[in-house]
Amino acid sequence: MIFYILYFIISPLLYLSIHVVKYFSKKINQHVKNEKRIFLKLLEKINSNNIQNKKIILFHAASSGEFEQIKPILKKMNRKKYFIIQSFTSPTVYNVELNNMLFDVSCYHPYDLWWKSYMFFKQIMPDAYIITRHDIWPMHLLIAKLFNIKIIYINANIHGKSIWIKPIVKTFSKAVFKNINLCIVPSERIKTNLLCILPSSKISIIPDSRFSQVFNRYKSNKNKSYLDESVNNTNNIIFGSYDTEDLKIIYNTILNKYPDGDQSLNLCNNRIILVPHEINKHEVNKLVAKLNKNNFSAELYSVFKNKKIIPHIMIIDYVGILADIYQYAYLAYIGGGFTRGVHSILEPGIHSCAICFGPNIEILDELKDIYDLNLGSMVNNEKDLLCLLNKPINELKIQGEKLNNFIINKSQSANIMIDALENQINA
Repeated sequence: MIFYILYFIISPLLYLSIHVVKYFSKKINQHVKNEKRIFLKLLEKINSNNIQNKKIILFHAASSGEFEQIKPILKKMNRKKYFIIQSFTSPTVYNVELNNMLFDVSCYHPYDLWWKSYMFFKQIMPDAYIITRHDIWPMHLLIAKLFNIKIIYINANIHGKSIWIKPIVKTFSKAVFKNINLCIVPSERIKTNLLCILPSSKISIIPDSRFSQVFNRYKSNKNKSYLDESVNNTNNIIFGSYDTEDLKIIYNTILNKYPDGDQSLNLCNNRIILVPHEINKHEVNKLVAKLNKNNFSAELYSVFKNKKIIPHIMIIDYVGILADIYQYAYLAYIGGGFTRGVHSILEPGIHSCAICFGPNIEILDELKDIYDLNLGSMVNNEKDLLCLLNKPINELKIQGEKLNNFIINKSQSANIMIDALENQINA
């Protein structure tokens, strides 16, 4: 309890820091400026709707990525039984999803300050508060618990390097996590990590709802076309969500594998698709110039997308289509593995791409399973990547098919999770 007392004491300092940082962050400024107005609209909508016979369920997603994980759950919630409130932290996702029909009303989630949490939960009084992935906020959980609101933590990703299980904070972690009624984790490995701060009776193992969302998106978008049909006549390799550290290895490997530029790509019947994690116009234009100097016909998607002639190296300078672009490849390199951690591997997998990635796989739980099952390849350096590119294509396609089966076998995770949520909500 002493940790909560300290947290309580420093809350005014956190409040002041937010109001200082807002002058340097457009997102925080938007949140602070509009939070109250949006919340009053939410209360108005609750009061004007006939929801006496419905239970109020509050879902929270900090970002667009976390909202994607919640979508398959929201799609299956019985709207005759439940009034759904969806809260967001980021103005970016709030503005995009404001009128989404998957919920009844949306709002900004307040920052983790005790008086804001108190007023937020007191006025809404949801029957259940459902959080996902990384959204553990000590004061929100404490206040929700004080109001006897059921707290359910889904897709819990308490990996081996998580700060919540570090020895120095374990006592605090136990105080925070004891407020949770049910914690749904994707694997036995995550459950083992959690057991040092949460009793086994509160933990349930269900595959991550992202499996359902990726499968649903695949079914919805599989007939969409982003590139000219001629791309299907070559064996294509995607380097997706790469960052600066990845690019060093990727660029040198491309020069090694294809020393004569387009001529070498033609001999191998290959095309390359490059998709940066963050699109920086200056950097992508610089990359195009460097590749052109080395006899590659490289162009930006924004330049060639309406042309019939497709370059040998395509650089996708457009946000939001990578998940669907994987349909054109047999092999995908997923970036992030030399910095913060590998990005999502489910999108290429559902398209039966063989995958490879850097060594930092700790934070992506499903990737550890995939690696242990030999359904993906780790790349530690240029030599590893070059060796993989030289593997027989049929061998890699078989690996991609096995990965696809692995994902499809877990694609019913949302159905299983809904049953667990309803049992907890109605208990």
